This record gives sequence, structure tokens and C-alpha cells, in this order.
Amino acid sequence: MFKKICNVLFFITFSLLFCSSVVSAGDSPGTSDWEFNLAPFYLWGINIKGDLSLGTDKIPGNIPLTKPIDVPFEDVFTSLEGAFIIHFEAMHKSNFGVLVDVDYLNIGSDFTNSKGIGLDVDFEVTLAEVAGLYRMKKNNHNFDAVYGLRGYRLNPSVSFLNGPTVVDRTQDWLDPFVGVRWIWNFAEVWSVVARGDIGGFGIGSDFAWQALGLVEWQPFKHVSFLAGYRALDIDYEDGTGNDYFKFDATVYGPLLGLNFKW
Repeated sequence: MFKKICNVLFFITFSLLFCSSVVSAGDSPGTSDWEFNLAPFYLWGINIKGDLSLGTDKIPGNIPLTKPIDVPFEDVFTSLEGAFIIHFEAMHKSNFGVLVDVDYLNIGSDFTNSKGIGLDVDFEVTLAEVAGLYRMKKNNHNFDAVYGLRGYRLNPSVSFLNGPTVVDRTQDWLDPFVGVRWIWNFAEVWSVVARGDIGGFGIGSDFAWQALGLVEWQPFKHVSFLAGYRALDIDYEDGTGNDYFKFDATVYGPLLGLNFKW
């Protein structure tokens, strides 16, 4: 299911990009019915704090794979094996729009547990969301209703150093969410963005919330720079026994990005 959702997200993104190029080619400057924002890469200085639990009987000594997570950004950065982040928005003059955001992170590290067993741990995290937008304008303030789906894929794997894999789990689920966003253009080239949403409601996660704050500086017509902070809290639990999986953690940290507007 998660793979299908990701395919839909990418299809929507590139379809909108194609449509925008067609509209831009056929219209004179300033007559397009659409406004687009594309941040093809930005840095999210991720910290992770919470609990991860995996049911398993494959590690000698019946050592449960349940431990608190407290991973500061410097540890994530030094253990980073791969990352991909993209954000796209399209807003029509009718005040309806769409938002797509995809975050992928792969972290790997080696450690020795309390029994002296050397383990190699990899942790892949994929977050993907697609949301509808409805905008209400008042002077230099924009208020957006945000509603959509957020998909998660977590893939923790554990193997003995230079040995066999003992855990290789893939857990994915979908959360509906609703929220609001406020955009204040307080100066000619400056604006503030604040967003909050809640989701899960027991359909996927038991509960999830997200908060984001940004300052945007646009010194050029089609290019702006973003800086701010983002936090996403997830409380998800599923399965029993060896199939038990629990992820109750907050992913948070500063944001820096480059945004293209047309």
C-alpha cells in the first residue's frame, strides 16, 4: 500500500510540473492561474527521541530488542548513509491547491550490546505526505486549511557483525491528518510560515502531531531561502509476540532550504 501511495505522490508532482510548463508556455507573463513552489533539496537537522520496540526471539539470551531512542543530529549526520528530501506545492487562483512532501533517511551504525555481542544496525525512515489546501486571504495574511494523508515506512534491520541478519522488518502505515497554516508577508521580501496538524486517530498511528515554523527571504523573483524548525511526533503500535512493533518518538530539528517559485 505504501509503495502505491508513493507512486501516486510522484505522479501528482510530476504531472503538476508538466502542466505548469504547458501553462507557462501558452500564457503571457503574469497570466498563469497557478502558483508553484518547489524545494528540491533542503536540510532537516534531524534529532530522534523516544522508544522503539521489536518483538524477536532470534538474539541469543532472549535479549529483547526494546530500547529508548535518543539520537542527536551529530550522530545522525555521522551515521548517514543516504537522504532524499523534496517539497512541492501548487496553488490555483480559486484558492484550492495541493502539497506533496517526501523525506527519506538511511542511518547505519555498529555497536556492542550489554552481552558483548557486536551488532550492525540499519534504520531506514520514509515519510511521504499529500495534502489538499484551501486558502483564505486577508490583507497580507494567508490562512490555509490542510487535509490529507501521511505515509510512513520504517525498516529497521539488525545483523551480527560479519554474520547473519537477525531482524529485518518493514513496517508501513497511513495516517489521515488535518491542520492549519498561516503565512504572513510582513515585508516586501520577508514572510513567516507557521503550520500545525494532528492525525492518526487510531486508523494508523494512535496519534500523531506536527508543528513547523519558517522564515522565508525572497531576494529574487523566482528564488527564496527558508530557515526554521520542524517537529513530528508519532505514536504507533501494532502486532503481538514476534510480530510486535512499537514506535513512539519525536523527530525534530532545524530546517534550511532553497525554494523555487513561479
